Amino acid sequence: LRRSGFMVSEQQRCIINPEQSPFLARWDLIVVAALSFVAVIAPMQVAILPSDFGIIFYTSCLVDVTFFVDLILQFFIMYQKHSRFGVSMESGHWNIAKHYLRTWFIIDFVSIIPFDLASLLTNYDSVRNFRAVKVIRVLRILKLTRMLRAVRIFHHVELRMAVTYHKLALLKFFCILLIITHWLANLWALTLVLVEEGDTPRWIDRITANEDNVEVKTKDSSIKLYLTCLYFTSYTITSVGYGDISPVNIVETVIATVMIVIAGISWAIVLGQVCGIVAGLGKDEQEFRSTMDELNNMMRDRIMPPEVQRRLRSFFLSNKVAQR
Repeated sequence: LRRSGFMVSEQQRCIINPEQSPFLARWDLIVVAALSFVAVIAPMQVAILPSDFGIIFYTSCLVDVTFFVDLILQFFIMYQKHSRFGVSMESGHWNIAKHYLRTWFIIDFVSIIPFDLASLLTNYDSVRNFRAVKVIRVLRILKLTRMLRAVRIFHHVELRMAVTYHKLALLKFFCILLIITHWLANLWALTLVLVEEGDTPRWIDRITANEDNVEVKTKDSSIKLYLTCLYFTSYTITSVGYGDISPVNIVETVIATVMIVIAGISWAIVLGQVCGIVAGLGKDEQEFRSTMDELNNMMRDRIMPPEVQRRLRSFFLSNKVAQR
């Protein structure tokens, strides 16, 4: 037990030290893999994918079991506490349980509620008449808050990666932009769930009207529907705005407004951060060019011979290559 990072107190209660436990390091990798699945699939389950007993459903059940086990483990994992003497690890089992119940327990508990299983076990017609049940499934996204616990994993990855911090930050913001685009695409598809097909017009009706000779309509194909929503979200985020897809009822108008606000803020933040990172990537090159400009100005002011100028430039260029 001690080799695995467990501590056994006098009361024979196993406590896990997150700084010394190889088991917890491996378990965190499993949780991050589960979170990656949730980040991509859970929004699609809510808005686009049909509810059936397929491979995605069973994988989701496995993910729910993973988070349930993680919830149990949190009652045994030490946490940092602050005191007037500094920061220390809390090893008291009762204090660990109270701390977890006050912080992450509610979110973790909601994230393991099997909404998919409940909707499948319920009569389909009754669920169809109560579409708000599907909106509750959006709470599955709360599983993403557990990604904050993966900081220690990123520290281990940082020790093994040769990539610079600038490139790592650039990759991070690029992934964030992709995730935001994916979530907003599913949010736009969710309007078709919130608004029943019938008397109320929907944005998909205009597309369906242009598909008279198409065998598989966009509204009947999960792939086509997702690509259409992704297309709408992409030009909304980038402020292109072709206008071929637009809200036609109050629910779509509200969601489109929310998407525009989120997309505008996200695009501004990510674009600003990326521009700063890209500019920082060429910092050494900018300093070298400034040095060469000063060298050329100095040689011109002192009217140095062309051969001396050439040798000085060659020296600085060779020194640049040697310092890489």
